[in-house]
Amino acid sequence: MMGAITFIQFIHEEAIQSASLGTFLALRHNSYKGASLGMQCTREILENLKAVNEFAGIFAPYSHRCFEDFIKATERNLEIYNDILTIKGKQKQ
Repeated sequence: MMGAITFIQFIHEEAIQSASLGTFLALRHNSYKGASLGMQCTREILENLKAVNEFAGIFAPYSHRCFEDFIKATERNLEIYNDILTIKGKQKQ
């Protein structure tokens, strides 16, 4: 059971990293719509990971805390991306 839970957490982590990379690349190329879509996707996947970690993570104690930290870091990245998007959007006007 521990292995299955950790694997599910890992798949969510990989999906978040893919969405975050898309957001980063969109911001780098001034695609504000693309960045917004990437951030929205990241938030949706993050909510799923939070639910898995909250309800099942205790059954995989060696990875539970690691994914709490990953969730915290992803939330911080979303704040940073939102700030960048706001700044770049204002500069464009």
